[in-house]
Amino acid sequence: MAGAAGPPSGAGAARDGVPCAVGLPPGRGRRNLDGMTGGGTSFGTVVRWDDERGGALIEVPDLPGGCWADGSVVEPGTSTPGELRAGQVVEVEWTQPGAEGLPYRALRVAPRGDLQQTVGG
Repeated sequence: MAGAAGPPSGAGAARDGVPCAVGLPPGRGRRNLDGMTGGGTSFGTVVRWDDERGGALIEVPDLPGGCWADGSVVEPGTSTPGELRAGQVVEVEWTQPGAEGLPYRALRVAPRGDLQQTVGG
């Protein structure tokens, strides 16, 4: 038909007859929507280090309920190998199901000294 507008070419338009998702953020940290296991990478803050269990509780805004990080998955760069300190900013590669009673567990934790807050700023 002359003058008829076709489907939009942006998000949501069909490509090769398959509709595209609209509004889903690209990138890391997405969970499966069907409730099954998922994973991703996010930034978080260490809540506390547990010497008895050899790991840390990490608060990650994207992960309600917390994330357990065993000391064996902590990358070098901390003052004591395998340990984290409360308030430390970390990058967390995470998965489900969790461990130690938490819904998520860390596969890799990298301390991010470049993101640490300092007194007064």
